[in-house]
Amino acid sequence: MYKKQQYLALAGVLVCFLPVIIPLVPKLGAYAEAERLKATEGLERKRIEERAKTSDALYEAGVMPTTRSLRITNYFDSSKRNPRPDPTLYQNDEIVDVFDATGKCIGRIEEGIWKWKHKAKGICESVQNIKPVRRK
Repeated sequence: MYKKQQYLALAGVLVCFLPVIIPLVPKLGAYAEAERLKATEGLERKRIEERAKTSDALYEAGVMPTTRSLRITNYFDSSKRNPRPDPTLYQNDEIVDVFDATGKCIGRIEEGIWKWKHKAKGICESVQNIKPVRRK
């Protein structure tokens, strides 16, 4: 019998609460984004911790992890200065591509010998560049 009046009263109450509800909508989105970032950061921290444990276990066992690339973070490609990485850290049958801080190929360690692209031609032609180092 009084349905119209009830709906009108409900609409009035909703209009009164709109100034409180409207600012909450963007805050809910920001809260959801913050929670997603926390979860992602937590996973990243766990992954880093697991890698550290693996690295420590390999170090204690005396096993060198096999790697196919080496990045020299404090060197930028220049024909005037040879970075001279230590090739004795790698096995004679191992081929290691060497990159500078920008991710460009600068040479290769092959058969225990450092081959620099400015001295040995064609070393880096088939090598794909990698992502550069980000500093914060």
